[in-house]
Amino acid sequence: MEYRIYKVSADFMIKVVNLFNKCKDIGREFNKSVVMQALETSEVNAQNAIGAIEQLGLFNVSEKIASSPIEEQKMLFREALQSYKPFLDFLEFLYKGYSPKKAVRMVKSLYSLKRREGDILWTFRNWGIFGGIFKEKRGALEFSEAIQRPVPSKIIRLTEILNDELKAKIWIKNTIGKAESFLSSEEFNSLVRAMMEFEKDPRGSVRHAGEALEDFLRKIAEYRNIDVTKKKGISEIAEGLRKNRVVASKHIGILKGLEVFLDRDIFDGFSAFRNMAYHGIDKDEGKRWELSSELALTYVIQVILCIKSLYYYGIEKKLNF
Repeated sequence: MEYRIYKVSADFMIKVVNLFNKCKDIGREFNKSVVMQALETSEVNAQNAIGAIEQLGLFNVSEKIASSPIEEQKMLFREALQSYKPFLDFLEFLYKGYSPKKAVRMVKSLYSLKRREGDILWTFRNWGIFGGIFKEKRGALEFSEAIQRPVPSKIIRLTEILNDELKAKIWIKNTIGKAESFLSSEEFNSLVRAMMEFEKDPRGSVRHAGEALEDFLRKIAEYRNIDVTKKKGISEIAEGLRKNRVVASKHIGILKGLEVFLDRDIFDGFSAFRNMAYHGIDKDEGKRWELSSELALTYVIQVILCIKSLYYYGIEKKLNF
């Protein structure tokens, strides 16, 4: 996806989404001319609104937006916004202590955005305020009470991220580092869901994390031209990678004082827990395993750390856990 920033207000975007949904209901073609006429706006503003809506994927949730009161519309807008990579990186830089201007400069450079820095900052400010992420105080940009900025540190506290999807995303981005480049938006969001749902749905949480790990292993294999198409599951893929020296014989890392793990044990453990999540009755025990929320959370965190470690070894030849 090519990222572009369009200077247009969030409230106008919502009006355009509502208009789009109405056109869909009555079978009328939707285009910029309809927007210009119905909302009495310029061609540039109409084009900007349509472009921004496409970037955030708001047309995909037009029915929900059209049928919701304004506060719910703002929540839907926020959900789309915090999944938009340029804005999410902007927030990450702010969390790390960058000024808004410096954060925008970093984002513009990362995504080669063809837009003035002042326009990008205006847009992110407007969208963030509408979505309840920011508030303006005497002209300065601040995080809202609901998204209070954590005490500056390298990592956001675990207790904070478990109750806030946005902070969970930033924590995962910070933790996983460059390995994020190998994850699709769907895979990254699977890790976020796994982190957020560990308590209410431990089994689903483990499944989401396990799927993301397996997809990541397959991408590493593809990048190194190793055929694992006939391999099934995490352990078999890891074995294929190990034979080609893409996975270290030992992944060295001390996790909160625990014993150093062999990479084989790590993957076998992941597979065993994942099988517990997927399968029903245990053939040996005659009962179904019940997974605790604590197990789900530790599994998700280990998967995230393992993805980071695999990237550094398989791509950059570094031992990092």
